[in-house]
Amino acid sequence: MELDGHKCSVCDRTFSVKSNLTRHMKLHGPKECLCEVSGRGFAQKQQLSSHLKQHLYPFLRLYRPGEAKLQCTDAAKAVAAAPSKAVDPTSLDPEKVEAAAKKAGGEMWRGLLVVTFGKYAGQTFRWLLENDVGWVTWLLSEYCQKGEKNQLLKWQKERLLEYVREFPPVTFHLDKRSEAT
Repeated sequence: MELDGHKCSVCDRTFSVKSNLTRHMKLHGPKECLCEVSGRGFAQKQQLSSHLKQHLYPFLRLYRPGEAKLQCTDAAKAVAAAPSKAVDPTSLDPEKVEAAAKKAGGEMWRGLLVVTFGKYAGQTFRWLLENDVGWVTWLLSEYCQKGEKNQLLKWQKERLLEYVREFPPVTFHLDKRSEAT
């Protein structure tokens, strides 16, 4: 049965409410809301907001199902080989950093936190999981075994551990290291 009402002139889809047709027509028109990360265009801000959430999750390279690759990427090798860079001083205030990350990242805010120490200083937690799971598992297993006296580093390692626990393919290696000791 054909719905009486409002028909799309492009794809012939029919709508019983005119506002639904108006919203639908935006799908055929120019994409005004662009994602700065991937370059994809969306007709509505709501669609862009939904799409942006996917960029907060790390892309984990898997060795096999449920097990992340430990080998670092070429990007990680390049960052580690580069001379140490100064870390933005605003990254050193846990309260401000956490508040800003929560505002920008929602439930995946920890992925936006920036490492302030070691060979990957200046990189986000998300970047770490995408580029060197081996280093992350080594670092966190050392932290779990020996602890940390420096309060800023302790705060960062705790947040990184919380973040890693959200991804079973990475947690697999951390748990495996813990069992071995």
